[in-house]
Amino acid sequence: MERKVTHKKIVDFHEEIVVKYKGLKGFYRFNWNEIEGQFRSGVQTPALLLESTSSDFTRTENKVGSFNNRRVSFLILDFTGKVNNFDKQEEVLNTTEGIALDIAAYIKTQSDNPNHWLYGLYDVSSLSIEKVGPIFDNMFGWNVLYTLKNKESMVVDPDKWE
Repeated sequence: MERKVTHKKIVDFHEEIVVKYKGLKGFYRFNWNEIEGQFRSGVQTPALLLESTSSDFTRTENKVGSFNNRRVSFLILDFTGKVNNFDKQEEVLNTTEGIALDIAAYIKTQSDNPNHWLYGLYDVSSLSIEKVGPIFDNMFGWNVLYTLKNKESMVVDPDKWE
């Protein structure tokens, strides 16, 4: 059985957002080594940095179905130049907040589209946006978090087992 929501679909969707949205210049995947150490050089900003998803599982009230609640997190970041340039920080936060809200609206639009794989999976009430920065090389912006609620069969496929 093919799963409707996969890691690859989520990554590809966010990369597509960067291609389509005129205000973004870069799409990046990153890992804990970069968070704990030095972020790569040559980053084009403003950028969308996608983290890996996490999941929690719930059962339906009648206990005949299950949901895989995929929690998605991405950052919208830009450089502010010199440390403590507060005017530039405010400018970057204002611009990146607008980008984050535009992307949230785009996700909602795709979730309302019966021809898109996101159809019916996104609940606006799961959305949260949190300020971040300074991180990496004096970058500021927003962490956007939301959940995709996807049915998960939780039934063993006998062809995959001995």
